[in-house]
This record gives sequence, structure tokens and C-alpha cells, in this order.
Amino acid sequence: MDKEALDRSLARRLLDHIEHRTTDLAAGVLELPTGGYSPESHAEEVEVLFRDRPLVLCLSGALPEPGTYWTVDLCGVPVLLTRDAGGRVRAMANACRHRGVRVADGAGRAKRLTCPFHGWTYDLAGRLDRVPFGEAFEGMCLADKGLVELPVAEGYGLVIGRLRPGPVPDVDDYLGPELAGELAMLGFADWEPHGEPHVHRVAANWKVTLDTFRENYHFNVLHRRTLATYAHGGVLTFDALGPHLRNCSALRSIDELRDVPEEDWGDVSRHFSYQYALFPNTSLTLDSRHIELWQILPVDAASSEVVHTAYLRPGLSEEERAKAVEMAPWICETVVDGEDFWVAARTEPGVRSGLLDTVVFGRNEPAPQHLHRGFAAALRAARERRPE
Repeated sequence: MDKEALDRSLARRLLDHIEHRTTDLAAGVLELPTGGYSPESHAEEVEVLFRDRPLVLCLSGALPEPGTYWTVDLCGVPVLLTRDAGGRVRAMANACRHRGVRVADGAGRAKRLTCPFHGWTYDLAGRLDRVPFGEAFEGMCLADKGLVELPVAEGYGLVIGRLRPGPVPDVDDYLGPELAGELAMLGFADWEPHGEPHVHRVAANWKVTLDTFRENYHFNVLHRRTLATYAHGGVLTFDALGPHLRNCSALRSIDELRDVPEEDWGDVSRHFSYQYALFPNTSLTLDSRHIELWQILPVDAASSEVVHTAYLRPGLSEEERAKAVEMAPWICETVVDGEDFWVAARTEPGVRSGLLDTVVFGRNEPAPQHLHRGFAAALRAARERRPE
């Protein structure tokens, strides 16, 4: 299926749901024990879901050409990403091998990166290139003091990697054939970031925070004055893609298509957005102008961080670019911080009170159900692999 065919298929499903006041449904209701939000569960999740498996680190456009670098902190690990002179993406701990100081901040272009403390300097492959007063370190093999390398791979517009040394991940294995094919078709490898990542700090467990991204059942209540004024609430397509998934939600402008023959629809993608959840913690929201990358990260059992980066499609007109740039802070500050993360923080005390046995996901919330079942399966498999 090509992009136009997929767009039209999704538009038909959304229009049908709007007409009949339905949405995609799960097979049943899911109740999760609130013990899954405890400090003990948190420690196991960090180890199994975040340290043992590949995560999305950034999109390819964050490193648009050789000689560029990008920094991000994920689960307490300062990560430095570079594209070396040969065009290969590298990932390293953003920590000088002398005393552990960050060697770079933000993003940019450079041939070498120099620690701001004592001037130890590294090339973009992480090799230690210069040590001031090197004779003071006589007897130590400075060639062994390059930045700690992290496993990383690139494909389909994504850069994925692990937060500890280990085997290099395979992008095709991580995505699976169906999702890999869709991302290749969407073709966002050259979309470049608008500014540096913005970090939201949320007073809620990472799963509570994540769940606000995965359903729009709440739109007509929580977002009644914001998103619900131009997007349909309670209407969502859901498609499982292995452990990952795709949702699509409709803008109210899709109603314009109802009495128009399908052959006259034109580009229907302007009437809805693609929303991907990449296991375990990444959300990608994509429309015709831009992509929002949201990386939801555990801090402790009762708090999380969300790293948000906006990427813009190349070749936008000045008007399209201005509209995309104007929307980004409104989404971040008014909608996400002011509503989604506000309600996540109001959820946390109830979940941790000991008074609720379970939290509930209805049939109209298939996406969070799918992810939570995936978390449980991954944790169960990890326990089974442990020696007795």
C-alpha cells in the first residue's frame, strides 16, 4: 500500500467513526493493579525496558550532515550523538574520561569537542585527540580513554541505540517489517529539528505520563477549550504493529470530505495526523508539515521527564513554516504542560494512595491496553530468563 492509499483508507475509517459515533475498540476492558506503579516495579522497568533494549535516541535529521552533533539525556544517561566524517552515526556517553564532565551541550557542528574543565579534546568518533600537559599522565594508555561508546544504528529516519555497551541493535528487527515499510513510505529522514529538545518534568510515574498520549477519549473534557475545538474527540483508529502501534485522529476539517466524491478528495493527509507509539516509550506525531518526537522517561516511581523535539519538513512555504513554528509552543505549554501533564500529576497521588486496587482502560482505549500488555510480556520474559 502506498502513502496515498493508506491516507485514504484511514480517512474512510475516521469518517465512518464520526458518522456513527464509534471508534476502534479493544476486545475487552483491562484492569491493571496499582502495585505496578510501586518503586519495586519502577526499578525492574528501568532495567528491562530502558537499559536492556533499544530506544529511539533522535531522528536522523538531528544529524543532517558529517561534522554535526546532538546531545540528549535519557534515563540519567548523558548521550552524545555525532555524524562522523564518513557519515556514520556514533553514540557515546557525554562524559569526559578524565573526570566525567559533559564535553558538549545542545547541538551544532564541530570537528572536535573539548571538555570545558581541563581541555581534554575528542574527535567526532570519540577518540581522545589531545590532553593538555599529557606528561602528567605518564604510564596511562590515553588511547584507551576515548569516550565510552554506546551501540547505535540508523534507518528509516530513526536513530536507535542502547544506554549501555552491548550488541548493536538492528533497526529492522526493532521495527518489524510492517512499521519499517510505513516509515520508509513516510520518508522523514531529512526533516530537521526546529530548535533543541525541550524537557518537561512531570510529577507522575512514566506510565501515567505515557498514557496521556495514547487515547483521545479525554479530548472533549480535558481539552474542550483547546484541541477539541479543531479535532474530533473520542474518535481514533488503532493498528497494532508488533509491540508498536499507530493511531490516527481527525481534525474537524475532515467533515468537509463527507459529501465530496472520493476521487475529488485531493491530499487527505491534511485532515488528520499519524501518531506512532514506538515501544516502549516514544511517541511520534506526524502531519504534512512537521513531526513531534516525545520521549517519555522514568525518573523515579513518582516522576518522569518528557523530551520533546519538533522537526520540520524541508521545502515548507514561509506561511506553512510560520504556522508550524507558531503551533509548537502552544502545544507544549498550553496543551501538554497545562492540561495533559497537569492531569498526570493529579493522577499520581490516587494511584499511589493504596486505596485503589486497579486502574481501568476501557475498550475505547486500545492503544494504552496494547502497550501495557507489551510491558507485562517483556517483564515476564526477562524474569523467565533469569537464573534460578
